[in-house]
Amino acid sequence: MNRNRAPAKLWQTTTFRMAMVFAAVFGIGAALLLVVLDVAVGRFAEETARDALRDQVAVLVADANAEGGPALIASLKEHVAGGQPERFSYLVVTPSGQRLAAGLPASVEQIRGEASIHVPMAAEEDESVDSNDIEVIVLTDRARDGTFIAVGRDTYALEELRQWLHRLAIIGGLVIVLLALIGGAAAGAVLLRRLQGVTDAAGRVMSGDLSERLPSLGIGREFDDLADTLNAMLERLESAMEAIRQVSADVAHDLRTPLTRLRNRLEDAQAAPAEARDDLLTDAVGETDRLLEIFAALLRLAQIEGGTSRRFAVFDLVPTVAEVVEAYQPAADEAGWTLSFVADPEAVVEGDSALLAQAVASLIDNALTHGAPGKAISVAVNRYADEATITVADDGPGAPETELVNLTRRFYRLDRSRHTVGSGLGLSMVSAIATLHGVPLRITNRHPGLAVSLTVPTPSNPLPPA
Repeated sequence: MNRNRAPAKLWQTTTFRMAMVFAAVFGIGAALLLVVLDVAVGRFAEETARDALRDQVAVLVADANAEGGPALIASLKEHVAGGQPERFSYLVVTPSGQRLAAGLPASVEQIRGEASIHVPMAAEEDESVDSNDIEVIVLTDRARDGTFIAVGRDTYALEELRQWLHRLAIIGGLVIVLLALIGGAAAGAVLLRRLQGVTDAAGRVMSGDLSERLPSLGIGREFDDLADTLNAMLERLESAMEAIRQVSADVAHDLRTPLTRLRNRLEDAQAAPAEARDDLLTDAVGETDRLLEIFAALLRLAQIEGGTSRRFAVFDLVPTVAEVVEAYQPAADEAGWTLSFVADPEAVVEGDSALLAQAVASLIDNALTHGAPGKAISVAVNRYADEATITVADDGPGAPETELVNLTRRFYRLDRSRHTVGSGLGLSMVSAIATLHGVPLRITNRHPGLAVSLTVPTPSNPLPPA
């Protein structure tokens, strides 16, 4: 990351560049549309003019065949004198030399069939087009008496239409490009301003303010989803940093006593006579082992909270819990506890079997450590419609209602338990395993004793029967 790079300018934004691309695309599209319209309209107009010429020539030939060439010339003179709304021009020459020329030059007599010629335009039409000549489509034929008939139709209307199409395409293309540039500049400015807010928020996060959250861009669902994801990541990071600070404070506070005790025993061993030194060193090694156990538990707890131990699968919870209870049965018997286990025939769940087994082991171990001999510990697994619940209950001394919310804190111990063996991390481990599975951990007083329950959801596709 180049932190020395200057902030992006408007023309450097992706939005403005995309607007430029769209403007170019629209311009090219307008040009292609002009070509297509020019060709299509031109062909249509020319074909329409030719059809009209064929009809007109057919009518004139029929009149000449019926009444003769001189009669046709007389009729056309009246028609020409009354105006030419159809923009037709004529040349009729009889075998006797009688002639009618209305808009077509004498050179047309050399044409056989269909041809195109250019003739000078009328003065009033000359101002609206770029050329002084206009194209005329000519169709010729002869009557039975030999009368030469030529009819022409100019393409003035077609040329005028083409010019309007050209103007429309040019003006429309320029307007589209201009609107695209204005829209791109406006969108780029808005995006740049909102991204600056995100950049400022990210800078405050980098400066150490983990409570800062990225603002919503408000320019699209995908950008808002990205901001929500990044904010969720920041929340996770803030929680992790808070956990690290809490662990650091707990380690500094709760490990001070065993480390001081270890140092004192090592000093005693250093000053003690040789015959007493071995016992003191043995006690020091024991203290070291307990410290290593605490650090191993902290490392395991950090792995669980970080999600690195997540290995979810579908499995039957009953045999998993049964194995843990069976493993603790000798220790319970030796300590004078009654350890029992009841379960439904099957409780298929989706989760990490090893971590859930560790949670049950921590709950049983916690009950054995902090209770009095002669009490009972019951472990149960109950299957419901869409979940299974593990419950570990005892009839020991329990805990005050005001202290229940503190039992899952690291190194937290009740006053009466401060001189018992343990690290104060057992229920913290169980709470972390519950959080990893996304399920609640419930701790309730039984009067006497405590009941701790962990509810795990069942999968949508259960295991097939064995």
